[in-house]
Amino acid sequence: MKTIDLAEQSLSVDDLLSIARSESVLIQTKEGTKFVLEEADDFDREIQTLGESERFLKFLEERAVEKGVVSIERFAEGLAE
Repeated sequence: MKTIDLAEQSLSVDDLLSIARSESVLIQTKEGTKFVLEEADDFDREIQTLGESERFLKFLEERAVEKGVVSIERFAEGLAE
């Protein structure tokens, strides 16, 4: 990852994009805020698309509901019945 400190050098957006085509770029502003610039791939686009899907988010909510835990003793009692 290449680091660009904008307090030390000024680059155009085109220059930054040119660098990001070959490697990730860590950009630090004059104020110290940091950003990462890198080429988006199909996986990145898929993540964004799924993140905007109400149907997928509902599916994740349903999956996130924790099921109750059953002790081994309680499980064994259920088998004996």
